[in-house]
Amino acid sequence: MMTNTDPFAYLEDLNDERTLALIQQADAATQVEFATGAEYEAVRDDMVTILRDEQQIPFCQEHRARMYHFYQSAEFPKGVYRVCSAASYRAGLPEWKILFSVADFDELLGDDVYLQGVAHYVQAPEHVLISLSAGGADAAYTIEFNLNEGKVVEGGFHFPLSKSIISWRDTESVWICPAWDERQLTQAGYPRQVWLMQRGQTFAQAQPVLEMPADGMMVNAWRYLDSQGAPIDLIEAASGFYHKQYYQVMADLSAKPLGLPDDCELMGYLYGQLLVQLRSGWQRANRSYPAGSLVAVKLHKGELGAAEVIFQPKNTQAIESIETTRRFILVSILDNVSSRLLAWQFGSNGWQEVSLPNLPDGALEITDQPWGGDVVYLAISSFLDPLTLYTLDVHLGELCVMRRQPQQFDAAGMQVKQFSAAASDGTFIPYFHVGKHMNKEMPTIVYVYGGFGMPQLPYYLGSIGRYWLAKGYAFVLANIRGGGEFGPQWHEAARGIHKHVSVDDLLAVLDDLYSHGRASAMHTAIQGGSNGGLVVAAAFCRQPQCMGAMVCEVPLTDMLRYPYLSAGSSWVDEYGDPVDSVEKNALLQLSPYHNLGKLQHYPPVLITTNLYDDRVHPSHALKFFARLRSLRQPVWLAVPDTGGHAGGATQENTAAELALIMNFLYKTIADDDSI
Repeated sequence: MMTNTDPFAYLEDLNDERTLALIQQADAATQVEFATGAEYEAVRDDMVTILRDEQQIPFCQEHRARMYHFYQSAEFPKGVYRVCSAASYRAGLPEWKILFSVADFDELLGDDVYLQGVAHYVQAPEHVLISLSAGGADAAYTIEFNLNEGKVVEGGFHFPLSKSIISWRDTESVWICPAWDERQLTQAGYPRQVWLMQRGQTFAQAQPVLEMPADGMMVNAWRYLDSQGAPIDLIEAASGFYHKQYYQVMADLSAKPLGLPDDCELMGYLYGQLLVQLRSGWQRANRSYPAGSLVAVKLHKGELGAAEVIFQPKNTQAIESIETTRRFILVSILDNVSSRLLAWQFGSNGWQEVSLPNLPDGALEITDQPWGGDVVYLAISSFLDPLTLYTLDVHLGELCVMRRQPQQFDAAGMQVKQFSAAASDGTFIPYFHVGKHMNKEMPTIVYVYGGFGMPQLPYYLGSIGRYWLAKGYAFVLANIRGGGEFGPQWHEAARGIHKHVSVDDLLAVLDDLYSHGRASAMHTAIQGGSNGGLVVAAAFCRQPQCMGAMVCEVPLTDMLRYPYLSAGSSWVDEYGDPVDSVEKNALLQLSPYHNLGKLQHYPPVLITTNLYDDRVHPSHALKFFARLRSLRQPVWLAVPDTGGHAGGATQENTAAELALIMNFLYKTIADDDSI
């Protein structure tokens, strides 16, 4: 374990000449080792072709029978925003019209920008707020654009580069949570003020509504439209990742606290009722509402009324997402890590469940819900079955196939099996094994995330299938604790001082694979990104003999410094606070950067980061790399020129990074002459 002196502290300064030199030298060495040769080029070029395949499903937002789509191609590497009629889209022959090109904003803003999002005002969808990221970072410019006129709105709602949160209230006003001045920020670097701005006003003329303390995490403000009643304006003031206060903004612009549990999540609003997902139990008016349940609570002028439990998950279930239509609530749940869709409608006897058509098995995602109707777009896929896009009319009970994604690999002979590993405390940890064979000689990727209550689902393994499974190799998805596969309790079991449980679970899955002859350490690589990068790096430090290689993407590694870097202080609820002596000790035991041993032999490692990542500070990856290199271990670092926490900014960037990772795995666990 490291001493208190940090020899690589300078790497936290991304402008330090030593930092830039290390990045340049390390990335160049990685490119020479893994971004050259026929196999690398074949994967990279093939992946670009796949990404640009016109048979891929164009996922759209539908507004007033028009389909809006972000499209990238060789001609438009940064992409264009385009539209077609819903009729031509459904006919399979969309007649696209380009509305704007992202590259055109470079000159306007004097920066290298990439599209982060387009927010339509749903009742007048020609009004949009365009978010343009600088280099792929979370920070973005906000520009108001009129799609009918095809131009930036003169004197419109325009805001500088920042992590501000801007949302429509109506066509003539927006909610602003500003973040372009240090006085507007929390210690996590997010907004702490809420303002209402009318069209034609300067920010100085806008109306302040709420300000939270600087030691909080962030605020957010938005308007809920209710197809069955009047709209409401709400504010969320989060003191931590899982603790927040909700307010309703009244007619006089005062913010009235709603008195909801501080760890609940507001998920929607319909029939004048708030849809509240409970993290812990709620005792109210001599009635108990169980943890994990979805509750509808009547709201009238800032006062909570009667509440009703809509859905209470069983032990094997968890609520994944919630969507409202004109008349229905849709709830996507997980049942033993398999998706199901349920629906309810409000009537004289309260909320009643309604039947839905049978849906195919697989991971389900609600991709769009056009305002004012009862139609939703559903994307369903499984490990071996490409994604299919459906429309579901909940009112009519009709399910229609819209598009089928082309197969990216031949799945003949491949099987999906679900197993369970026994964790150190006796809990059974499920994992999926995908491939043609299970044996000790089979190169196997084990992928994990295990944090923030985010479940890992059996989505289609497009690129993994094409460049890994098709070679006869295997893939494992481990549903470790810290994720949300089985509700709040699954997450809570690996949070704070218990975060090590995620690592315990990963090691238990590896042990189960090896003890049953399904894989071997020599031919197994562990892979994870962000929080998953922390988990795999911690397992790597604890038991390096249990793996043949590691891919560690945009990771956290210095758990004593993380709250002071980029957005790190917003994750204290997840990991704990190093200021607290008990939590500091737990973080020190977990921290990969502090647990690399001088006398240890480590397997090959590929670490990735992006200099535009303003969420997880690049120094986590840089310091971990530098520490391993100082120990003369086989380690490589990849730092692309563009892209943020989510990765590549263009299709070429995405393909190049994937090809590099594949080549690293080919040369380590899939090659007898490993590095």
